Amino acid sequence: MKKMSFAGLAMTSLLVMTACQAVNEDNNETGNNDGNKTNESAADEESSWAEVEESGTLVVGTSGTYAPITFMDENNELTGFEVELAREVAELLDLEIEFSTMDFDGILPALRNGQIDVAAHDFAITEERLETFDFVTPHKYSYGSIIVRDEDVDAFDSAYDLEDVDVALGSLTSNYAIFADNIGANGTAYDGGTEAILRDVINGNQDAYLNDYLVLQRTLDEFGDDRLAVATDVKYHATESAMAVLKGNTSLKEQLDDAVQELIDNGTVASLAEEFLGEDVSQPVDESEVVSLDGE
Repeated sequence: MKKMSFAGLAMTSLLVMTACQAVNEDNNETGNNDGNKTNESAADEESSWAEVEESGTLVVGTSGTYAPITFMDENNELTGFEVELAREVAELLDLEIEFSTMDFDGILPALRNGQIDVAAHDFAITEERLETFDFVTPHKYSYGSIIVRDEDVDAFDSAYDLEDVDVALGSLTSNYAIFADNIGANGTAYDGGTEAILRDVINGNQDAYLNDYLVLQRTLDEFGDDRLAVATDVKYHATESAMAVLKGNTSLKEQLDDAVQELIDNGTVASLAEEFLGEDVSQPVDESEVVSLDGE
């Protein structure tokens, strides 16, 4: 066997290293290109809208128990401000609509798990929710307030007066529950609808009911008991409400964005708001007198 000289061995090693480096550089370049192509393909192939369009049906999650946003009418038919808005959106997109009714606390988990395409339940846009969901163009601007006994209205000059007050809530996961905790109120959640809440306020078991100002006004109109009133000086948590989709479902969101914006521009949202909420809600509110969600 012949022995290779040190110089020859060094030269051979250098050639091998150079060749390997060239191959690695080629592989890296090819890998980067493939990666870019893969990323571009993934973006191009985002299929949320294509899947909905192919099915021909938009599946919308809501509760049916939150009048006047979503509720059952006297014929046991689902209706409400956001329900009818969702119907208008589906019609614009040439889709059938299917409503999946469930408890409020289950709507966003159902969206996250792919059981529904859209969540429609007066969801306020928050930083926490934006971590998991994307929101369509906002269609409702409002703020929170309270229903109290009429004799106690003057005791509530601002939202800060809710500290240490016993308050009723529709859900412990809502933004109103978060605000109650931040402001130092004593919150109790009810799952049996608003009538039980209002009865407890009248009877002194609760001192206030927290919810959206416009919802509270319509609730009182329908309840028809002059022993209760909205404390109009209490304003907190200015909201932008919108329908939600799962984060990353960009193509579906874009279609919904366009449809909702068209319905805002042509006056359909304002008309539905007048019908169900008593006033146009499609424009932002003046936040200068509204206490923030953090209670500040």
